[in-house]
Amino acid sequence: MTQKTISLNENSYKQLKKLKKKNESYSDLIIRLCNLRNPVLNDPLLEFSGIFSEDEELWVEIENIIQNHRKSHLTNEIIREE
Repeated sequence: MTQKTISLNENSYKQLKKLKKKNESYSDLIIRLCNLRNPVLNDPLLEFSGIFSEDEELWVEIENIIQNHRKSHLTNEIIREE
């Protein structure tokens, strides 16, 4: 593994040191902090955002299936309550 040396001022070092967990290296800490700043890494569903933007017909079909499924469940719940 390649290593790089970086320079930090005293204030930056102290702040990183406060955030560092007991058995965590500074490299691991920096990676953890970077992941917090990148929502895609925190929410894997965002990876699929916009997936249907190029195929609107497919999305309309999927949306209709979802709506029909919801309606059938609502109808079933109303019938059960009576």
